[in-house]
Amino acid sequence: MSSLNLKKTAVIALCLTLVMSGCGKMEKTQNDSRSPKTAESTSDESIADSPDESTDSSETSEPESKKKPAHMTIGSNGAKAVTDVLMVPEEDVDISRKVSFTDLYGIHALHSEVVGLVGAPIEVDFDKSEVKRGKLVFMYDPNELKGVRPDALMFMWYDEKNDNYVELDDGMLSTESCFMTIEIDKPGVYLLVNKYAWLNVWGAGLKDNGLEDGYNPYDEPISSEIWEKNEKTGDILKLKDDDYIASCREGDRYVFDVSTPEQLASAVYVSNCADPRPGITINILNDIDLEGYEWASLGWYTAGINYDFNGHIEGNGYTIKNMHISDGYNVGFIGYATNCSVLSLNFENATVGGSVVGILAGYPRNSLFHDCHVQGVTAGNRDVGSMIGHDQSNDIIDCTADVNVDGKQVSEYLSYTEMNIAEVSAAHKPTETIWIDDIGRPSRESGLEDKYDNIGWLVKRDGVEVLHRNAEGETSLPWQFYDELNIPGHYEVVLTACVDRSYIPISNTVEYDVP
Repeated sequence: MSSLNLKKTAVIALCLTLVMSGCGKMEKTQNDSRSPKTAESTSDESIADSPDESTDSSETSEPESKKKPAHMTIGSNGAKAVTDVLMVPEEDVDISRKVSFTDLYGIHALHSEVVGLVGAPIEVDFDKSEVKRGKLVFMYDPNELKGVRPDALMFMWYDEKNDNYVELDDGMLSTESCFMTIEIDKPGVYLLVNKYAWLNVWGAGLKDNGLEDGYNPYDEPISSEIWEKNEKTGDILKLKDDDYIASCREGDRYVFDVSTPEQLASAVYVSNCADPRPGITINILNDIDLEGYEWASLGWYTAGINYDFNGHIEGNGYTIKNMHISDGYNVGFIGYATNCSVLSLNFENATVGGSVVGILAGYPRNSLFHDCHVQGVTAGNRDVGSMIGHDQSNDIIDCTADVNVDGKQVSEYLSYTEMNIAEVSAAHKPTETIWIDDIGRPSRESGLEDKYDNIGWLVKRDGVEVLHRNAEGETSLPWQFYDELNIPGHYEVVLTACVDRSYIPISNTVEYDVP
């Protein structure tokens, strides 16, 4: 057994000794929404009287105790502050197989996003006919508290019947042995929170925030645990340079001047791991060859966890060569993105596979791509495109692609979305009729809602889309109420619907001019 495991075993044994015997220096934490105690006002209090002086063993023979607690090591889901959970029976019984624990962090969205959460929320399950009550013990790692003072910790229990969290104000804290314990008699979800953060969010107006004096979250090391748990990280963790990362921080944002794979990997690491999320700018300063590395995308989203990339990349006309990403969801140089921008960046001999795939970006939203050019191979089982996978409201300007997409050479279409619209449109010719009514409004027949999903008016002015409005329930486009449709120009209007996951024209096009 390693020295680390031996030390941990010793701490657990000490924790059990203190909890089961009632001995040891313990601090009682209290929750008063009007005036919670601070570290200075928290008093030391023993949880039980010291045992009587021992008698001569030759005169008294104590029966061997049957008391055995339930125990589980936790934190593998990404929340490392709480390392172990135990339940110690009140009676002299063995409950080691009668109580089970489940780490819900990152699995149950409601409990994982509780304000002030410290460590993982734990579901404690037992049969009340077999286990009457006991001491619930959360052991914590003081180095993982992210600035929260131990005296600010408070237990909460989730009342499933009433759908609310109950503040438990009689928890006992041992700062010396790093554990928190509380008497419980109900199964359910238990968790530790920073009580000041919790109370303040409900309007307590407390000056104390429960954090160590001078704590700055940006001074803490970035953690990759959540990313590693949910996504493929490739060789990024091996390549990242912590000293380089520190040198790129400018206040609450990072500016990466990138010339090597190690520097580029460092930018990916910060984008995908930093908490709180910083602003990121990446300046490419020369061609970068990623041959021999398994890469990972900038930005990701899964299981309700959103680490979308929303930074800026200035490519300066340089080329990233031989990028390889073998699998994943929302994959490309950029994976999942919102409001990002990429200028003058090229890719050569890239190979990207997975679901929702593009060499430059897998699933970008409301983003800008200008003067970018990609060449390589993409493949996968869903939404596989050339430069971009799923295109949602992006501006793509002066970009080109020469990509083998699932075995077919593609240069005409820059995204799966664009390619799919063309294919679906070719297979479903417009059959409906729209017209301009007597007062100049584009109009349609009623009843089309029964034939199509998500009918909409698509309006272009001088060839540029200016409106895509839901048309269900209205047989005429009330264009006079939209300022953008009264601007002088040549207008084209078509009725669209969602067919085979793409919005395509289902009608003829009507045209008119606004002088």
